[in-house]
Amino acid sequence: MATDSRGSRLLSDLNSAFRRDPDIDEYDFLPVLEPKHNRSPLLLQEHKLGLEMWSVRILYDHAYNTLMAWRQKEAHAKFLDPFDLISLSRAVVLVNADCLTAWNIRKELVESSDLNLLDDLKFGALVLSRHPKSPETFCHRKWLLRRYVECCLSSSNGSTTSTGSLYNDFVNMDAIDFDLEAEANNFLLMENNLHGMNQQTDFHEVMRREMNVCRKAGENYPCNYNAWSHRSWVIQNCYNCTIQVLIGELHVTEAWVRQHISDHSGFHYRQYLLTNIHKQADILKEQFSLNYKNLIHKEMQIVVDLLKSFSGHEAIWYHRRYVFQALCKVCDSEAVAVEIISLPDGYDQDLPIKTSQKKTKLENERQVLLLKEVDSVSRNHMSKKDTFQKGLAQKYLDWVQKSCRS
Repeated sequence: MATDSRGSRLLSDLNSAFRRDPDIDEYDFLPVLEPKHNRSPLLLQEHKLGLEMWSVRILYDHAYNTLMAWRQKEAHAKFLDPFDLISLSRAVVLVNADCLTAWNIRKELVESSDLNLLDDLKFGALVLSRHPKSPETFCHRKWLLRRYVECCLSSSNGSTTSTGSLYNDFVNMDAIDFDLEAEANNFLLMENNLHGMNQQTDFHEVMRREMNVCRKAGENYPCNYNAWSHRSWVIQNCYNCTIQVLIGELHVTEAWVRQHISDHSGFHYRQYLLTNIHKQADILKEQFSLNYKNLIHKEMQIVVDLLKSFSGHEAIWYHRRYVFQALCKVCDSEAVAVEIISLPDGYDQDLPIKTSQKKTKLENERQVLLLKEVDSVSRNHMSKKDTFQKGLAQKYLDWVQKSCRS
């Protein structure tokens, strides 16, 4: 009974902390292994919450056992109202972020309007400050964001059909800043009823917050696949891979990968962006007067600069493979475009000769690209004293030659 009593008091202290400061944005467990003073083991200062380590297990056991007894409808389980469910599931998830049952209970509370959707997004960001790689937390955020977007679309268009045209109509792309990670100052939380507010502004604020959550999770845990894949999901499902957002993200993440040169997940995200930009190359040229080939050349220059400044980082070399392969595909696509040109009746008979010459020129460009790449790597990296860097460069050259023969 002593343990149950302490657990109940700890849960009450936790609830009190969130009432006093609803803007808690970080929490952690303090290395205090046994109680030394007759006071609460929870410390709250400047929106940061600390729990003394000795109390964590007691709090978790009390919250988890009470919640599971209610969930399984055991005979001794006491009645829990929505506030109890919110506080108990909060205590469980703060300690064990991958407790799927607790997240499912919170989903049910959101569906019944007992828990504000945006409040739960905010709480999920708090959980990720301590558990930045938690897959269940990111999965729950996807569910919340999907529900939020559908609600906005339904309110704006009178339909929940998530078509590309609806996204484009609802999301005014001209209003999007290229820096999606800009601080969302004076952010106003919506009520459960989303009607009657400036939803377009709120939509962009929520998305900026989401990008910040992904960025912080990526910084707190190196090579955080879950955080970066969630960021890709947001781009695809909340912004419908709109070209302006893709370009904005490409611009924003350049500084990030320059500061995290060993993080393959960041480079892989840029590959995702470039791949989707390539699918919309015509729109890119019409709206921004940008050529996809120029973007790839710029990406190669970024890679070259990083390799000159930081040797021995395998992630950069693997990203170079993607960029070089993208350049080769651009040359191949241009050659195919020339090859399919047909000769209409009445045109100059010298046109096939000119077309053949142009095709040969493009094939030569691909060969020149290969020779330049081999020469650049050999000259800048094979002559270095750093044996590990030379080994990475040799692996890259072997891959280049093999891929070009296939």
